[in-house]
Amino acid sequence: MFLTFVTFIICSAFVSTCLHIEPSNPFPPPDLTTSNDGLEDVFKNLEATIRRTAASGKAPWATNRTEFAVELTSTESTIWKTSYAISDDVTDKTYFRIASITKVFTVLAVLLRQKAGKWSIKDSIAQHVPELTVGDNGGGINWEAITLESLASQLSGIPREYGQSDMADSVSDHQLGFENPLEIGLPPINENEIPECGFELIFGFKKRTPLFMPNYQSTYSNMAFVLLGFALESSSGCSFKEVLSSTIYEPLGLGTTSLTKPNRSQGAIPDGENDWHTDFGKYEATGGIYSTSSDMSILARAILIHKLLDEATTNAWFAPRSYSSSLEFAYGMPWEIFRTTSLLQDSQRSQTIISKAGNVRGYASRFVLFPEYGVGLTVLVAGDGRALTWIEEEILKAVLPKIEEIARQQVYHKYTGTYVASPGTVINSSVDLEFQGSSGLVVTSWISNDTDFQHTFATLWKKGRGTKGSGRVQLTPSRIRRGPFGEVWHAQVVTESLPNIILNTNLVEDIDPFVYASRAIEEFIFQHNEEGDVIGVELPALQITLSKKTTKKAHPGPRTQGQKLLEVQHSAKY
Repeated sequence: MFLTFVTFIICSAFVSTCLHIEPSNPFPPPDLTTSNDGLEDVFKNLEATIRRTAASGKAPWATNRTEFAVELTSTESTIWKTSYAISDDVTDKTYFRIASITKVFTVLAVLLRQKAGKWSIKDSIAQHVPELTVGDNGGGINWEAITLESLASQLSGIPREYGQSDMADSVSDHQLGFENPLEIGLPPINENEIPECGFELIFGFKKRTPLFMPNYQSTYSNMAFVLLGFALESSSGCSFKEVLSSTIYEPLGLGTTSLTKPNRSQGAIPDGENDWHTDFGKYEATGGIYSTSSDMSILARAILIHKLLDEATTNAWFAPRSYSSSLEFAYGMPWEIFRTTSLLQDSQRSQTIISKAGNVRGYASRFVLFPEYGVGLTVLVAGDGRALTWIEEEILKAVLPKIEEIARQQVYHKYTGTYVASPGTVINSSVDLEFQGSSGLVVTSWISNDTDFQHTFATLWKKGRGTKGSGRVQLTPSRIRRGPFGEVWHAQVVTESLPNIILNTNLVEDIDPFVYASRAIEEFIFQHNEEGDVIGVELPALQITLSKKTTKKAHPGPRTQGQKLLEVQHSAKY
């Protein structure tokens, strides 16, 4: 049920003698409700590209048997949706099987149960499914060492399946293209060796041997989520369906999401073999849900604005749990997390894509979150799964750079300018902030009490971090509010290039290296009025608040050699 993500975000390997570093998340998420300049044109072009490709006869998917629904949402509302139908209408209310995206609902239910104080994700699965440790444990899996968290993170080390794809089963044989396993060289077996379904699958599954020790290496396991479903039922005393309904569907108002098969007229059902009618039974927690692009957008918004989970828990939920063999991919809980530097033409800044894919017969889907931009994307396909890769690639390449552009424009208009001490104040203090492309806010002048504090700050950084070479003082948002109108940002010296050495300690984030009387020297607190406009900036360590005076001219592209840079020194630090 895992699909390889779009090809364009896989970065090509290159050899370089230096690294060009851009801090992540240099802008707050843009407000797409008040300004979406250019987005409408992007959406119109996307719509035209989809229709033109589908009608060309050269589409990279079978257009005569494929339907899809696509929806893009901000944290406030849906900002674009489209669909493609063969005959009957497909809309944002049309049901698709979302397959392994079900795992997102399962993990959310697990986290909500922790929030309610009913358990901890650090609990052993054996605490909540005691059948795992009763009787014969012929496979030797250490169930006591496997936690709910390791199951949700694909770190349990247990086998992928039990029953599904087992070539002792005639259904699996047919799906794999042969009628009898003896035909391909497998030995004969006894009937009692064929896996059983139902709750008995626990006792059969215990015969399987572990793939890895717990928490050693990620490997995709559907059975991990079957066990999480059992744990939710055992702990709550309710069915898995009732757990999802009471904790997720009802609080969010998800009216078109269900484990129960909808009426045929409400669904996108492809020709040929498909899993529309398949009853997932005990496997429902791993891939059984039917949903719509509309409901998935509601879920995306709820996650991004922390409607069910608080912000700290959500941030932890987005964090990688283990790495894969690729530098660009990591496993989350249950996320498939991608890091790419390929989306922005003028920057090597890395961007994080939080996603979950789903794939069963006749259906391919992906649910994607971009916390950096406050945006969620859902692509649901019935028919030829190759359409999924093409659609999401076209959307990501067209939409995310435009949203980045909007974010840059909002930062420029809101924050850049000269900030000075209040009129009548005898102290000579000021800050000049300019906008410099993908770097966002850059300090170009910083005077404190008649002193060149920009030089002071760079010198402190040089001595504390051991850096040299061209650099800049850049501000990055923390997403922390200080009081009703305060917004905390951090200053840091960003070196223009660093040696490409293996253990480069300058790649480590270090935001708070200097304090004065327990106040962070690098802390900038922008002050807003009730309309949300920036009217000043507080510098706590310097014990002053500066008023905004003017707006600076933007630097629309990447930095040039003529722009003011700081000179700091570099030496190895261990």
